[in-house]
Amino acid sequence: MARLLIIEDDGALMELMSVTFFKEGYEAHYAFNGKEGYEKALALHPDVIILDLMLPVMSGIDVLKKVSVHPIARSIPVIVVTGYGDRPEALEETIRSHGAVDYLRKPFELGVLVRTVARVLGRAPVKTEKTGRLSKGAVGLDVRYRTVWIDDKLVATLSPQKAAVLKLLLAAPGPVKKESLLAEVWGNTGQVSALEKTIQRLREDLGPAEGRRIQTAADGYELIG
Repeated sequence: MARLLIIEDDGALMELMSVTFFKEGYEAHYAFNGKEGYEKALALHPDVIILDLMLPVMSGIDVLKKVSVHPIARSIPVIVVTGYGDRPEALEETIRSHGAVDYLRKPFELGVLVRTVARVLGRAPVKTEKTGRLSKGAVGLDVRYRTVWIDDKLVATLSPQKAAVLKLLLAAPGPVKKESLLAEVWGNTGQVSALEKTIQRLREDLGPAEGRRIQTAADGYELIG
């Protein structure tokens, strides 16, 4: 279950977003001012932050600046939602320069926000949590036990070789070349046929539907979270 932190001082909008994301299967936390939001970002380390700019105590821009340079929080993708600004192009340039990955102007449809969060989670950097679990979007791998989780549901326990391949696919923002997979998992002794067989078996372990998440690229493979 992906964890969201919503930093928004509009109580009615906060409630709508919280209910919507709960129905979509997310774990939603919230803060009503910038200072509280920044402190919760450090404490919770959410998968995505949804950030308003016009906040009491500490502005959203200041929260964005502090998050983007903090060693714990700077890897967390931030989606800015605001109605502020007469020059939206200049505002977007400013917030993106401080690390925001996406930007929605108020008023917006909640469905658009949900799709934006899903898209950002799909391309978010892989995280190594204290539990030893790596994740990309809905797919997680417990490195210690080599167990695969999709939407927090256990789907398979992998062999060391298959777990090593999946770990590399999880860690990459895009396709991984066959040469890189062979070098990392098999060293100088790897054969393309061995890699292809491992990918096939990994897809089988994930199941007919979820196995499609491992897609064949031009010169390698990509995991779609």
